[in-house]
Amino acid sequence: MTDTLTRTAPKRLSTLDKWLPLWIGLAMVAGLLLGRFVPALSDALSAMEVGGISIPIGLGLLVMMYPVLAKVRYDRVAAVTGDKKLLLSSLVLNWLVGPAVMFALAWIFLPDLPEYRTGLIIVGLARCIAMVVIWNDLACGDREATECWSRSTPSSRS
Repeated sequence: MTDTLTRTAPKRLSTLDKWLPLWIGLAMVAGLLLGRFVPALSDALSAMEVGGISIPIGLGLLVMMYPVLAKVRYDRVAAVTGDKKLLLSSLVLNWLVGPAVMFALAWIFLPDLPEYRTGLIIVGLARCIAMVVIWNDLACGDREATECWSRSTPSSRS
């Protein structure tokens, strides 16, 4: 019996995508070194704020997220939001389970450090949507579902 399904080879990651964790780590190290050895850089970056919003960070987010979001077929978003089970599970996981888990972890591991405990709880509430979108694209996930999901998370509210 012949297989009628056409199988396609998985898309290979580009060198940039394949080594993304390394590039992120190197960028963090470079940022720490620049902050340590070029103290005037902090003042220069602070001067590039408009209404408390950092222009370099805003531009960096735009450069990182635009290519991925441009691939989303927004005409299919309605079909994804029409899946009530997916939408309900996303809301429950993001608004109830996620914050409850982070609250529990904060109290279990940081009972005597209220400042760190508060920070851990806030991280649980405000996940980085930019990284969710980027990692989903690298994993060849459903872009439309990710777009809808990212709009239902606490950190997407501003």
